[in-house]
Amino acid sequence: MNTYALLSAFAGFALVMGTLTVYFAAIPRGTVPVKVNGLTLRLVFGVALAAAGIYLGLTGVGSAGGLVYIPAVLALLFGSFILWVLPQRHTPLGDIKVAVGDPIIPFKALTTDGTPFNSSELAGKRILFKFFRGGWCPYCVAELAEFNKIVPELEKMGVQIIALSKDTPDQAALNKSRDGLKFDLLSDPNLSVIRAYGVEHHKALGQTKNPKSTYGGLALGLAPFKIETMAIPTTLLIDETGVIRWIDQTDDYRLRSSTERVMSAVSQVFE
Repeated sequence: MNTYALLSAFAGFALVMGTLTVYFAAIPRGTVPVKVNGLTLRLVFGVALAAAGIYLGLTGVGSAGGLVYIPAVLALLFGSFILWVLPQRHTPLGDIKVAVGDPIIPFKALTTDGTPFNSSELAGKRILFKFFRGGWCPYCVAELAEFNKIVPELEKMGVQIIALSKDTPDQAALNKSRDGLKFDLLSDPNLSVIRAYGVEHHKALGQTKNPKSTYGGLALGLAPFKIETMAIPTTLLIDETGVIRWIDQTDDYRLRSSTERVMSAVSQVFE
């Protein structure tokens, strides 16, 4: 057995998978690192070790079998994929078509059972309106789960949550049922609402279907990834007269406002 190849492959595998385990465990807690330099360096080093293991296995003295190539290839695949995804985390802000003090733009969407929804139904209601990427996005799933926890507090202040994505009604229904969400999800498969509000993210990487289950609070599915258009994560706080009182956006789709920040905005507007 090629000892150096084995050590290099296992070191690369351990570093890549350990780094990703710690990172993904932080997503449901909303504590992903703002800066990704350390994450990137660890992944690069792990991928390099895995590649070195493969090289040593092919060229070094001694045999190198599955014990070398399997962990090395897994480290290369997972590490390289995340390194490819990370630079795409920035969202193109600046095109939003509403501002604090504006009335909402009238819109139509679909409910989870495919029934037409008209924004006129929001008249006289206080709404926390969330644009999100989709039920496949682990960051959105974590954020909506946190929103779910503050539903009782929001209800005391007369505030109702509504979240909208480009998911089809059946995919939105799966998301709501899977995660036990206590608020309505709206479907905008043609992105008409998303475009009307100027919260469109062109050429973003996403999955084609929502996972049917979550693992440790993470939506991790095997559906193919593709480059497509979706919503920029955006939160609007709307009063009972239909006026937007607070807007929250991020230029990094991994980073979301804490529930404390959300409740602070609600309190400032409605108390």
